[in-house]
Amino acid sequence: MKIIRRANESDHAELMELYQKDIQADEKLAERFAEDLIYKMKTLVCVEEEEIVGTVSWQVRGGLEDGVIELIGLGVDPEFRREGTATKLVDVLIRDANAYYESQGFPLRFIYLFMRAGNENARAFYRNMGFTEVSEVPDMFPHDHGILWTKLLSV
Repeated sequence: MKIIRRANESDHAELMELYQKDIQADEKLAERFAEDLIYKMKTLVCVEEEEIVGTVSWQVRGGLEDGVIELIGLGVDPEFRREGTATKLVDVLIRDANAYYESQGFPLRFIYLFMRAGNENARAFYRNMGFTEVSEVPDMFPHDHGILWTKLLSV
């Protein structure tokens, strides 16, 4: 059974392992990745049988009254893809961000994210999640263009 919860310090080593396994075998970058997820961003982890199988991170952008967040990163272990994990993570992120904004007396209105233009699976995923592809950002990433996606939640 998959459980989604906030990332915490006890996840540090496992987040480093995930980075090195799925992104790049670089210990320094893995260390920074884990620290950013735990200390700088609001991060949720999906855990199955005590193993982290997915993460999603977000941050407030602008003032609270703007009601805007950026979805910084979403990742699912390749062995656990196509099981609804990413959908659950984004759904819980929206609930978590809504609760955060409500606790501050403001509505969550808008989510945006950037992704690599060449990632067709992500394109289909975000489209199915109700996001709108807004524009291409040339040379945003070292080896690819970026795509800006948005989702309006309330007006």
